[in-house]
Amino acid sequence: MPSPCLVLGVGITLWADEGVGPRLIEVLSQRFDIPGAELVDGGTQGLYLLPIVSEAERLLVFDAVRLGHAPGTVVVLQDGEIDTVFRGALSLHQTTLHDLLGSARLIGQNPRQVVLIGVEAEDTENWGGNITITVARAMEEALRQAEAVLRGWGLSLIARSD
Repeated sequence: MPSPCLVLGVGITLWADEGVGPRLIEVLSQRFDIPGAELVDGGTQGLYLLPIVSEAERLLVFDAVRLGHAPGTVVVLQDGEIDTVFRGALSLHQTTLHDLLGSARLIGQNPRQVVLIGVEAEDTENWGGNITITVARAMEEALRQAEAVLRGWGLSLIARSD
């Protein structure tokens, strides 16, 4: 039976702003218990994520993007909008994200709904560097957007007290 919701953070934390997706998963899991949702740091696993993506009814993805907006801009894309954005390689893993979603469609096991919450990267060149201040500040807005999406899907976000 498919899991109701998969929240997936993709990116590599060793490469400055490129790691915002996994870092958002970390913060979300520290703040909330979300019954009915599985939170996964997908790193750069690409097609290896197909088994869990193909089991999800709904998929929320956190990722760093380069769409020409000001650094730190949070964008929310849904379903077909995601394909138009990720036609070209924007980073090491985004072509694989496009392939991952396409593969799930190809085998007829794609999530009913897919939402991407992207944060416009400022620095993806600094290997071993931390997330920039600009992107770190944008994480709160990305988390607010994610909370709205998850609640819109009927999920409860239970604040952790620890």
